[in-house]
Amino acid sequence: MRKIGIWSLVVGFLALGLLPLSVYAQVQASTVTVDIPFAFMVEDAKLPAGPYEIAKVQDWSYRITNKKTHQQVEFMTESTPISTPVKSFTLYFNVYGDQYYLSKFFHRGRTEGDLLRQTDAEKALAEKGPAKIKTVTEKIK
Repeated sequence: MRKIGIWSLVVGFLALGLLPLSVYAQVQASTVTVDIPFAFMVEDAKLPAGPYEIAKVQDWSYRITNKKTHQQVEFMTESTPISTPVKSFTLYFNVYGDQYYLSKFFHRGRTEGDLLRQTDAEKALAEKGPAKIKTVTEKIK
């Protein structure tokens, strides 16, 4: 009986030791790199044009990181549907004049995406007229 208890502890510790590797693999699998050719807003943060890495932090939480300046913004999203799955990771920006706001994004092959909330500043711009839509897609190697 004592052997079973010791083996249970050993297996339990091994499983706990492998858990961080599993979590790391899931985070790596949900990381995308994309080159955004214009300055843009994510919530209230203004980010410059350049190469970005977008990583899932938790269920509806993401981090966008400029790969040159290392500037980071964490933001929350909610689910939004799309009728036809996109062929590559696609970012959608609402454009008001010369101001770009990240509004949503869709992962390749999925019919559900991530929608960012509109800030008060973006809502004020939207009241003046409808936004144009600009998309940026991941370059698949």
